[in-house]
Amino acid sequence: MRCPAHRSKAVSAWLRRPAKDFRVEWLPPYAPDLKPEEGCNGVVKEALLNATPPAISDLMRLARREFRALQHRPDVLRVLFEHAGLHV
Repeated sequence: MRCPAHRSKAVSAWLRRPAKDFRVEWLPPYAPDLKPEEGCNGVVKEALLNATPPAISDLMRLARREFRALQHRPDVLRVLFEHAGLHV
């Protein structure tokens, strides 16, 4: 937890409270293979591989569209979590 936002007193207190509907998984600071969001980034990068947007704002719009599309792909998200050794 090197990011200052993750070390705040509020976050630390929240993490210490008993969780009823989830389990906290502590991960090393840099371990992309253990983080499902890295897989999401890879899926989006692959989708944008041949994109040639004329402006940064267009690239941002395309990236947001691809990330939103992942919300409707539980099959893909499940595989990304399983690849990281996590189960949902």
